[in-house]
Order: sequence, then C-alpha cells, then structure tokens
Amino acid sequence: MSLSTETFTDICIANTYPEKSQPLSKQLNLSICSESNIEQWLDWVNDKKDSTLKLALCSKKQGPVSIDFLSGKKAHRRQFGGGKGQPLVRAMGQLEQGVPKIIDATAGMGGDSYVLASLGFKVQMIERSPIVAALLNDALTRAIQSLDADLPAELQESIQNLSLVNANSADYLLNNQPDVDVIYMDPMYPEKKKKAAAKKEMQALQQLVGPDLDSEKLLEAALKTAKYRVVVKRPKGADPVYCALNNIQPSSNISSPNTRYDIYVIKALKASGQL
Repeated sequence: MSLSTETFTDICIANTYPEKSQPLSKQLNLSICSESNIEQWLDWVNDKKDSTLKLALCSKKQGPVSIDFLSGKKAHRRQFGGGKGQPLVRAMGQLEQGVPKIIDATAGMGGDSYVLASLGFKVQMIERSPIVAALLNDALTRAIQSLDADLPAELQESIQNLSLVNANSADYLLNNQPDVDVIYMDPMYPEKKKKAAAKKEMQALQQLVGPDLDSEKLLEAALKTAKYRVVVKRPKGADPVYCALNNIQPSSNISSPNTRYDIYVIKALKASGQL
C-alpha cells in the first residue's frame, strides 16, 4: 500500500524499534522522535495477553490506540453484533448473484468494514489519513500473516475479504471509477459541546483527522460511481447529507436506536432522471 506524503508536524515516530520506525518515517514523511514534549506519536506496543507488536497512536492524554481484526472489540462485534439482521448489513442490500461488492469510503478504524467482511462482503477500505491508514495496514498485515496459523475458516475468509487504499475518497472514485456495487459513507461530524465523552478510539480519530467537511462532495462522487446503491450513516434525527446534484434525497432509510442509514438506490435515481 502506498501512503500519502502529507506531513504532520505535531506527530512523530518513536525509535523504539529502528528496523520498523525508519521505513515508516520515510513512508509517512514523519520525523523520528527526539524530544519528550510531543503530544502524539506512533510506536509499536504489545500487552500481557499478546506479545505481538502492534503499531499504535500514543498520547500523553490516553493509552495507545491500535487496530486488531482478530481479537478485542472487532472480534466481539463480529460474534455478537447481530449478524445479517443488523441495520448496517441490511442497508447494503442483496443482489441476485449474491452480496454486493462494497467500498467503505470513510474507513476510519475499520470497524464497519470488518463486520461486513466477516459476513461475506468484499470490502475495499479507503482512508485518506496516512496515519490512520498506516494503523489499518499494520492490522491487516498482522492478520494476513496469521492466515497460515490455525485460524478458523470464517476468520480467514473475513481477512481475505478486506483490502485497503490510502486516498481521498472523492478523488479516488472520480478518477478511478472502480467497479463497485455499494459505496458506504460514515462521515465524522463536529463534536457537540454537551455530548458524552467519546470512546478512546473515536477520541484519537477525532483529534487526528477532525470532522469531515467535504461530505457533500463525497456523496456526489459516490452517486456517480456506485452501480447499486450508496449508504450514508447518520445520527438519528440529523438531516441527510446535502447533495448539490439535483438536491438528491435518500430513497429510503433503515434506523436503529441511535443511528440512521440513508439509502440512495441508483436504479431509481436514474429512472427518475436525477442521475
């Protein structure tokens, strides 16, 4: 996976493992840490239960944040998240020849992508933050390296269903015109002042990448690219993402207690002349 050369002046890479930090420094165009007053840095960590080194985003304000597709929260969500009946999965729809191919255009920490991959969907994750993409790539690489081990067949299939691109999603969709059935969007929104404290992963992501300010552009690119449908995750009660292209509105939606999935059916939009 090629990574963007964007520079982050407030993040560095710890030199704990030079054989790992030096190549990543070149990939991400980040300096190696030489001072102790840095607020955020990347390092490789492990824990008492698992000696495997994981790339993590570290901070003085909270513990290290890494991604793991084989254990922890993602594994729990795969097992107990509701299977094919959960709203996220139902929103993806069903094609006559099987489940649709999906692009997760706002991959983030990969949670939704992994749930879909574990249920048989081929999912291409697109993440524009080079640092978040590096965390995803590290998790994906570790998972792929585990395929030779005695992993259950369903876990092996889940990992093989995932791929990753580090790019601006709107530009990638318009420039590459990938062959994809469903494009999924989960834009990050500005924090509400009275909102309860976010989970550790989300806090790290919010601090690193901030809110998505170009969701309208991404939605338009997705509508021009997807063959079957576009699905946009929204907080329950929030307005749909505005679409400058004929002010297109969702064809339908699926709701859960705190979330709504707005569904844009491409065939219907083309039939009505909106696309």
